[in-house]
Amino acid sequence: MARRQVKEPKSSQRLDPATRRAQIVEAAAGVFELRDPSEVTFEEVAEAAGVSRSLVYAYFGDRGGLIAAVYLHLLDHLDAELFKALDAGLTDEAQLRRIVRRYLAFARDNEPAWALITAAGALRHPAVQAARRGRIERIASSWPSQPRARLVAQAVVGLVEAGAQDWLDYRDCSLDRAATTLVNVAWSGLSGLRTPEAAATV
Repeated sequence: MARRQVKEPKSSQRLDPATRRAQIVEAAAGVFELRDPSEVTFEEVAEAAGVSRSLVYAYFGDRGGLIAAVYLHLLDHLDAELFKALDAGLTDEAQLRRIVRRYLAFARDNEPAWALITAAGALRHPAVQAARRGRIERIASSWPSQPRARLVAQAVVGLVEAGAQDWLDYRDCSLDRAATTLVNVAWSGLSGLRTPEAAATV
């Protein structure tokens, strides 16, 4: 009796749009970890995701849209880690120390993802810029309602991201030493928003 052939499920099985989009983003993130995103073709991403090239275009439009989607995906992972550091029972300075340490630990434990986050952060794509503005606004909202809070939050995030990259590049001190250095510099700006003198000059 002839054996009945069992068909293997196709990788391009029908999925709902949100699931399919997430699948492509995950695949692109994996490809980007090994290559410069500017050199990766849609064909490579499509092959990694098990979909057609035209479907990748349909979801993301162009390379900038795809890189932006991967950036937002990785940023969600970073924000989830930073959220774990939040503790309303801590002083402002202790809270800052925990957040900076989480940044450095995330960068150390996810170097390929961190490289993508820092590289894509400079992308002038509307979705990327909107995401960065949203993060800055959320950070600034935890400080007194002053126009300078957003400015300081932007500076602190830039400081920590640049500091984390420098620490990864050189590894010339421990994570705790790097965190302490960054906190000392950042705190001089953030603590100024709490002083009566600062409030009077805004």
